Amino acid sequence: MLLYLLFFSNKTKHIEYCFHFALSIVKVSILSQIRFKHLFFRMFKKTIFQFLIMMAITLSSKSQNLQPQKSFPFPDKIRYDGACLYIEGKQTFVYSAAFHYFRTPKALWRDRFSKIKSAGFNTVETYVPWNLCELNMPKGLDDYSQFDFKDLTDWIHMAQEEFGFYTVIRPGAFICAEFAGGGYPRWLAKFRPDDVEGFWLRSADDRYLDWHDHWYKAVCKVVQKEQITAKQKGKKGIILLQIENEYNAHKTTNKSHALQRMYNCVRGAGITIPVFTCLTSETRGSKDPLLSQVFDCDNYYVGLKDAISCAKRMGDLKQQQPDAPGFVTELQGGWFATVGGKLSEEHYSNDKHFYALGMMSIAGGATGIFPYVFVGGTHFAGWGARGQTTTYDYNAAIRENGALSPKYYAAQNLGDFIKKYGHKLINSKGGLCSFESAPAEIVGAQRISADGTRFVFMHNSSTEQSNSGTATVKAGKSDTGQPMYNIDQDENKVLIKSKNNADTTKGILTDLLIRYDLGPLETKVLIIPPAGSAEKGLWWYYQAPIAKVSLPLSFRFKSIQQYNEDTQGLWRPLYQGKSLPEMGINDLRYVRYRSGFNLNKQEVGKYTRMLFNTYSRDIINMEVNGKIAPRIFPAEKWVSEVTRQRDKSFTFLKETEYDNQFDLTGLLKEGHNEVWLVYENIGHEHGYFPMEELCGIRIAGLSDGTTTIDKKLEWDYSPNLSGIAQKFTENGFDTKQWKFIPLDTTFQIPRKGNNVQPKGKQNALLTWYRSEFTLPKNDGKRTWRLLINASGNGFIYINGHNIGRHWEAGPQREFYIPECWLNLKEGEKNNITLGLRQTVNGAVIRAMEICSYNNDNN
Repeated sequence: MLLYLLFFSNKTKHIEYCFHFALSIVKVSILSQIRFKHLFFRMFKKTIFQFLIMMAITLSSKSQNLQPQKSFPFPDKIRYDGACLYIEGKQTFVYSAAFHYFRTPKALWRDRFSKIKSAGFNTVETYVPWNLCELNMPKGLDDYSQFDFKDLTDWIHMAQEEFGFYTVIRPGAFICAEFAGGGYPRWLAKFRPDDVEGFWLRSADDRYLDWHDHWYKAVCKVVQKEQITAKQKGKKGIILLQIENEYNAHKTTNKSHALQRMYNCVRGAGITIPVFTCLTSETRGSKDPLLSQVFDCDNYYVGLKDAISCAKRMGDLKQQQPDAPGFVTELQGGWFATVGGKLSEEHYSNDKHFYALGMMSIAGGATGIFPYVFVGGTHFAGWGARGQTTTYDYNAAIRENGALSPKYYAAQNLGDFIKKYGHKLINSKGGLCSFESAPAEIVGAQRISADGTRFVFMHNSSTEQSNSGTATVKAGKSDTGQPMYNIDQDENKVLIKSKNNADTTKGILTDLLIRYDLGPLETKVLIIPPAGSAEKGLWWYYQAPIAKVSLPLSFRFKSIQQYNEDTQGLWRPLYQGKSLPEMGINDLRYVRYRSGFNLNKQEVGKYTRMLFNTYSRDIINMEVNGKIAPRIFPAEKWVSEVTRQRDKSFTFLKETEYDNQFDLTGLLKEGHNEVWLVYENIGHEHGYFPMEELCGIRIAGLSDGTTTIDKKLEWDYSPNLSGIAQKFTENGFDTKQWKFIPLDTTFQIPRKGNNVQPKGKQNALLTWYRSEFTLPKNDGKRTWRLLINASGNGFIYINGHNIGRHWEAGPQREFYIPECWLNLKEGEKNNITLGLRQTVNGAVIRAMEICSYNNDNN
């Protein structure tokens, strides 16, 4: 039996049995030495004993080096190996488009899905933001009454049943995604234990993981019903579920424990499809009994000239976990835009770069490509993370307004390539190769399929120079030693360590002489049939189509009505230290506070400051006895821009730190005083300690300095602006009491740019604007945008729909208006309403226009 187990079994569990069996014989042998005295028998036992000890040591060493076997609850439905994903027994190259359901109005999903389908994708994927699905605070861990998954469920059903897509779900809990709080609910900060030092969210603290389980148990109820293992044969379903997200970027300890709990939770919730992570080293090639059942994926955000690093990194990934497929869960599809920064369209990532990244990933052995994002979207109602613009266009293949960018056609070409050759590439061997006699800018890799088809991937990494000529393709080239970098959220280069990436075709393929012709950043693949020569090969490449441009139609506003926010509305007493989430306010709205108090003559002379502690460094505008209170801190420049404060992301706001300070000199009076203010929740950061802070006013009062509050004040609050309560944003509202303001009709409104807003003067806390318009007669296929030149920060509403935030700093000056929210018929009226918190530049609108896009190439 022992010899059988030793020499005829390759199963890990049999080797373990063998090891334990050997140890048991060793124990018996030891006991036998005591009981038997015969010399020959003792010598025989000694020989057997030494043999068994040596064998036990050998088995122990081997068992430690062997990877635990993958377990698939329904292998006939879905499983994977080192080559690819198998769906109902069929090898599948996963081509998945990132399409976030919460960034596109539901009425437009069908349009986006149709375009994704036409690009050749077989799968779509989405993040799932916890903060939208459980907007309000539950009573406790066992309270699931606040969850709403209707939008997610509708998106899954449309994708799978109407368009025939497989789906991939990425529920975080931390999704990043430039979304408020990285997807975490604001109210979750209420449950941070007092004894925790350092990060709590995303940590291995079991009290956090209890809440993480609360989220997973809820979202997994949706996944469990829609996973492919719960569907009839031939029906589409969810094929993969991600736990955590780019965990390598988070500095915390004992990540393995956290990941083990996450894995146990989803399995306990009935998830029987494969589970994966991305950029999480704890799962990559893990030998842990649990984490070995999770496979890791890579995310590629690389420099303009660094496409070849995708092939290198894919080779590394497959080498580190040879029993899992090589998936790129985020293939850079563009970049996000930041307040005061640059728009996505100004990022270097173009269609050639996108195409090169995809092809080089395949050259490295990828059998799963997920462009991120494929569908650009919008941060409606201000749901972008602090410092993010309203637009999340991302310069994606499908733009924010649904237009098709050049990247779309590059993706379509990739889709055609995968459809035609994916089955050959799945079982191919290959890796980096060299091109002898070619310039150093010519890089690439090669692969050979089981039937002998040879694929030579070539890329010209020069951004300016075309390169052509003759080169010899040489197999077996290892990593050149050039450093590789990923680009992080702050556009910093993060060094990626590489291991050996030798071409696995060495010794299989002979050198090959080819002629090539590559333009700047161009990528081509030479496909040579089995036993064929280079001359018989065909070149596969992408050629950008000629862009379609249509003359825009527009409506120019000649005037607009104006009204300053007032103190009307419902007011409630504020209990000391009560945060907005505890009052059921978890979105990004404005909130009003007020206080009335009496002072004697001595106090009037003493108190020269009003100090606020707002939990999370939000913004306050304040009026005292009918006059604007001058701001002392923070600086007006930051109050106007309200960008992300990275230098404060690693510190909590202390209760004794006053993040809003005002000068009361000359504003107070003897007797009764009235103070009212507008509080702006400027967004939940998507990383570090600000994710663990509540919002609202924690404490406020009068002071004779800037370090302590001498007289705490009692406050009332109103959960909404007066304009929202009075329904300023809705159709049919009567504006007879509003003032007409003429607008400049000749000024050419810039469609982008920083600090090009008009310069006014603050004379109120917040100002409302409203006007009506009808769209020009058109063909009904156009999409529309608002062009505006204004100061002040606030929200824009079209027919009552909040289309996002206006930041006076820029660079965004045009705002997508979803056509599903417009009255498109000729002569039908639409209304636009803006609520703008005044900055030091006031809230002035110089010019405004509703204009069609000129890239409506749908």
